[in-house]
Amino acid sequence: MATQEPRPAPARGRRNSFRKMLFKGIYNGVLGLLRCSFWIESRLFPQRAAARALKMFTTPQRLRQHFPQTLPSATVQDLETDQGRLRCFRWTPPQVRRRVVLVHGWSGASTQWQYLIPLLLEEGCEVLSFDCIGHGGSGGRQASLPTFVSMLDQVQKQLGPFDTVIGHSLGGAAAGYALSTPVGKGFQRAVLVAAPADIENVVRRFAAFLWINDDVRQRMQLLVEQRYQKDMASLAVSRYGRQVEVPVLLVHDQQDQEVPADDLQSFAEGLRHRRVLQTRGLGHLKILKDSATMEAVVEFVCAKDGNL
Repeated sequence: MATQEPRPAPARGRRNSFRKMLFKGIYNGVLGLLRCSFWIESRLFPQRAAARALKMFTTPQRLRQHFPQTLPSATVQDLETDQGRLRCFRWTPPQVRRRVVLVHGWSGASTQWQYLIPLLLEEGCEVLSFDCIGHGGSGGRQASLPTFVSMLDQVQKQLGPFDTVIGHSLGGAAAGYALSTPVGKGFQRAVLVAAPADIENVVRRFAAFLWINDDVRQRMQLLVEQRYQKDMASLAVSRYGRQVEVPVLLVHDQQDQEVPADDLQSFAEGLRHRRVLQTRGLGHLKILKDSATMEAVVEFVCAKDGNL
């Protein structure tokens, strides 16, 4: 029986594979140098290492190219806030059924919601999304969870009121915490997608990733708390969850590599009025592109009271 010789890989495929290998090699090399520098500096100059770690922890990257950089036609408005210019996008259907504000995650932007926005509009939801300070088209360079909460507050006061908040990743953590404060007073329901339940655990994961020892991690955390005048422990759902009175949909993927699925369990235990939607194989970002998941979000948002 004749055998077929394997065909060589197309030249374009080989070039793409080479680029990926080259990029991975460069990334690993830079990461290794960064880790070694922190390892050494943490032992010789711990306070200086903590200050450098603080800057890295609070400086987002502009949107990573996981999403196309386009949005459906929107009304664009720049809002002047106490922390800089805030870029906002608004979509208004002919008949408004609900008013929804979207809060993207760390190093994200409003473009991450482009798969959800058309679905909300089809159901008669007015939608407003903003690029947080240091993100997307907004001004500023540094941000934190309190920054996200503050921007949500200013959007609600100046461009609202909105009755529903949907947040992803750190934006979800900010939305969850806001619900327990006067910032969230006007919201009737919320959706938290892939949200971290405890910001102190985020700091621990950040420190472990960069080989930062516990002493420097604690120094850095103290610097964060001093800058933003907020005790990190108070931002954990275990502390504020019982004060949240509105229904919340929790959406999380079992294989999320950035925010572990354990955080979903913490939210489920901490909130009284919650529904859980757990996916598999979508990870941290693809979950925002999954049509079935986004349709479930819209169904929750538009459900009649009493059918949550």
